[in-house]
Amino acid sequence: MSTGSGGYLHHWGLAEAPFMLEPDARFAYERGDHREGLARMVFGLTQLGGLVLITGEIGCGKTMLSQSLQSLLAGGGRRVVTVSNPPRTAAALLSALLVAAGDEPASSAARAEAALRGLLADAQAAGTPTVFAVDEAQRLDARALDELRLLTNPGDGPAAPTVLLGQPELSARVNRQRQVAQRVVVRFHLQPMDADEVDAYIQHRVRVAGRRERLFTKRATRDIHADTGGVPRLVNLLCANALFVGAARDDDRVDADTVGDLIEDRNRAQALADGDGAA
Repeated sequence: MSTGSGGYLHHWGLAEAPFMLEPDARFAYERGDHREGLARMVFGLTQLGGLVLITGEIGCGKTMLSQSLQSLLAGGGRRVVTVSNPPRTAAALLSALLVAAGDEPASSAARAEAALRGLLADAQAAGTPTVFAVDEAQRLDARALDELRLLTNPGDGPAAPTVLLGQPELSARVNRQRQVAQRVVVRFHLQPMDADEVDAYIQHRVRVAGRRERLFTKRATRDIHADTGGVPRLVNLLCANALFVGAARDDDRVDADTVGDLIEDRNRAQALADGDGAA
């Protein structure tokens, strides 16, 4: 059978690829901590104001959580202005927020802040309160974090509750700035999935992609969890490769043998690369 140009998807009865690495809200799987994280984000942003701090290791689903937040708040009449992979400095960050909000960039932090305050006032008057979201916020320098704190302060004009999403070091960076830390109203750390969640996550994505029957055996999903530690991005990568190899072998399920072969191939390649580096 042909495995090129989507032929492997036809082999499995899939309408589309279920394990792409780019976040896609259609495939969002609301596991326990994601539901709690989303609920706490919404509570902090809509009821408390200030800063909401969401942390997690690389690939744990922070961006997917941000997309879910945007869909949920949009349904409630709020606008979410999002900046991903933000510039480090205050002036560049505030300009990036202006551009994300549909305005022109500003030449200085002061002008950008004034323009943002104007946008916030217009949105508030129109009945569409604005929320800022900054993904990969561990990149921000101290002044950029402080400028975001100021934008959450209603005493200086219309305020924008802001969610900061980032890797675990973001929490330490915030804690080093007392005034910023005092504006944090909600903190939540995303954990990797356990073995049962990995199994349910894989089945969920396969169903969204068009197949109702179980595709990965239970033992295969257990081995996937053991290898990836339950990090969604790593799960997606291993599953995508397993689908391709399983189709090439003309299997009717993705089993533990296929998963094990992929893990062994990767580990062998890594060992060879490490050996070359040590030579």
